[in-house]
This record gives sequence, structure tokens and C-alpha cells, in this order.
Amino acid sequence: MEIQTQTEMKSWLSETPKCTTFRFNRLKKFDINVLHEFLYAQGKELNTNQIPKYYLLRPDCLILERWPDDVVLENTGKEVIVDALCAAAVLRGAHVFAPGVMGLPVSCQIGDRVDIYGDLEKHCKRGLKVKYEGQKQYVGVGCLKMLRSDLFDDGVQPSGIAVHTILPASKLPVVNESIYGKGEVLLQNLPSIVCGWVVDAQPNEYILDMCAAPGNKTTHLAEMSGDKAFITALDKTPSKAAKIKESCDIQGVTCVSAFAFDSTKCCSEESKGINNGPPFPPNSFDKVLLDAPCSGLGQRPQQFMNKMTPKMISSYKFVQRKLLAEAIKVLKIGGKLVYSTCTITEEENEGMIAWALEKFPCLKLVPAEPLLGGPGLPNRGLNDEQRLMVQSFGPHNDELRPVEDLYKNSIGFFIAAFVKLP
Repeated sequence: MEIQTQTEMKSWLSETPKCTTFRFNRLKKFDINVLHEFLYAQGKELNTNQIPKYYLLRPDCLILERWPDDVVLENTGKEVIVDALCAAAVLRGAHVFAPGVMGLPVSCQIGDRVDIYGDLEKHCKRGLKVKYEGQKQYVGVGCLKMLRSDLFDDGVQPSGIAVHTILPASKLPVVNESIYGKGEVLLQNLPSIVCGWVVDAQPNEYILDMCAAPGNKTTHLAEMSGDKAFITALDKTPSKAAKIKESCDIQGVTCVSAFAFDSTKCCSEESKGINNGPPFPPNSFDKVLLDAPCSGLGQRPQQFMNKMTPKMISSYKFVQRKLLAEAIKVLKIGGKLVYSTCTITEEENEGMIAWALEKFPCLKLVPAEPLLGGPGLPNRGLNDEQRLMVQSFGPHNDELRPVEDLYKNSIGFFIAAFVKLP
């Protein structure tokens, strides 16, 4: 994969992906006609009889494309200012939640159509009443659901939807997951779904998800196995471990055991068995998923320059190495280890794989199938054969494995798979 210039990479990262991806819960029934009817009704609100194209990439993965280019809404002149993270979410097809609102004119009333702008410089003071003159970007139009008193009064901790997004500037559809029953559908990035396919959870397998919160990949693995695998999910923060349990309850998953535990210490020779919770004895799991904590530089769209220093970015490799070492210990001989990140840096991706192969002779790199992304970066520690075994999502231009536009236009992501040898 060649990325011609840093400018091109920055440009790609600043753009909004061209489609939205949903994962459907295979433990529950799914009626695609519900989505069709919802989009048709939304089209009427947007004065069009056309609806966005959509299709099932696999039975549990739906791709939803943009509204046609001629679908437009005129600006209203009433500006709501939101923080940069909220602005990015709106461009991906989200509503504006109350904590993200920074400024709102005093004249706005509930039900008003408003223009949504992102504060690119983080200079807007919360509660702004007048027009914001700082650097901002138009991200969409919506319908106001909360007043200033709901958002900014002293002592108020706002929650809920403040602006119901009608049409993002990106033209991505705004789909309310509540059109389906509880736990039937989940908004999830395509590479994250692919990661679950690479693990390929089967009934009766013992699987460890080492850094599992908020639980999207965990529940995907459970659903792939028909809720018949034995899945252990770890996160060192108790509140995040609780979130995993909540996600399982919502999606009707019963085969997951979630624990608040530091995965860098998840293996112990003193452990009495896998069923007693962490730490675990060596050679305990058929499969291990390590979706490692990372710099997160693959997220899109990035509406402002990332503030991470090179030192901060470089620090992630140390915890990733600790986690990989533990993953290898608890993996059975012949077992499968899947490593993934949502970043684009060499040392967290190709460099980490090269380090693991050199450090642990028991590891064999295998194709991270299904191979839907592009190959790994050249000249980053992996030879061409190894580059073709991993998959990287980004602005690819590589003759080794050409990639369709769909996979170029998700977030930046990396996936590799290993088998543990005797």
C-alpha cells in the first residue's frame, strides 16, 4: 500500500465515510422492509421520492449509502454550535445530544429548524447566546428539541437529544435504531464487523475478548456462535465491564461472562481454572481477540488536527506488547489469535506484527480471512507474503491486493491473525 503524501492521508482522514454500516443481531429476526419504509418516509420529509441505496454485504451486515446529490435543505440562519466530536458524529448520521451543544441563540424555539455547525478550534464558550464568529464548519440541518434552559441553566446536567438531525452535510441517512426492536440492530463500523468474521466464533469454543468494552465485538462473537460459545470478556474499568453486561442483556446474549480485570495480568500459573474467572491458566482458550487500546488515529471524519504528540502515540506499543504476550500465554496450542487496532500508525500495526513474530517463535501469521481490506504497508517490517495476510483499511493504492471503494471509505483499521504452534 502506498500513501502518496501526508497531505493525502490528512485529507482522507478529514472526509466522512461514504456509507453507514449496521450489524444485525442474528439471534433475533430482522425485517429489511422496516428500513425501506423508514427511508421512504424520511425521503418525503426531504422532498424526494428516491431513497439511498442499501444492501446486505452478509446476512448480519447492511451497507447504507448516501442520499442522492440533489437532496438539499436550505440554511435557516439559526445556528447551533456543537463541539468537534459531536460535529463528527452528525456527519456520520447521528443526532445532536445535549452534552455536545455549545451555543444556541436565545430566539430559538422547540420545533425550529436549525443549522448545525461544529466548533473547529474549541474556542466557543458553553452557553453562547450570540452568533459564533470563530472557525466553524457546517455539518447539517435539524429540528430543535431542547431550549436554552434545558441545556445551560445552572445545575442542569443535560441529557437526551437536543437536535434531531434531518440531513447531515455528508448526505448520510440518519437512521434511528429504535425503528427496530430492542437489540436487533447496531451501528458499527465495517472493519469492526470484519474483525468478528476473522475470529469466526463457533459453538462450544472457549473465546477470550481481552479489551472488550463497550461489547460490540463481544456480542457479535456470541451471535455468530448462536449464543453457544463460551466467551469471556475483560475490561479493567468496572463501569466498562458493566457496560458489556448491559450490551449482552439488550441483545439477548447469555454465553458471555464479563469481568473487570487488567488483561496485562490475565495469565497465571497459580490459577485454578478457566471457570473461576481471571486470571487464567496457560493454554485456556481456543481463540483470543485482542482489539488493542491504540492511538485511534483511524477515526473519521477528524474535524480538527489531532493533538497527540509523537511521545503519546509511541507509548501505546508498550501496553500492546504486554497484552500480546498475555494473549499468547492463555491461547491453546493450535488456537487462533486475532489482533486489531483502529489506527494507522506503523508501530501499532505492521511494526507490532513484525515484533511479535520475532519475539514469539510459537506464532505463525495466517491470512486474516475474509480479506476485505488492503494489504499491510510496504517497508514496515513485513515482506510481501506477510503483507497479504494482514488487512488494512485506508486510502490504498497497492497492486498486491486492489481494494474496492467500499473498503477504502470506512475508518482506518488494521487486522492480523496468528496460530499458536507447539
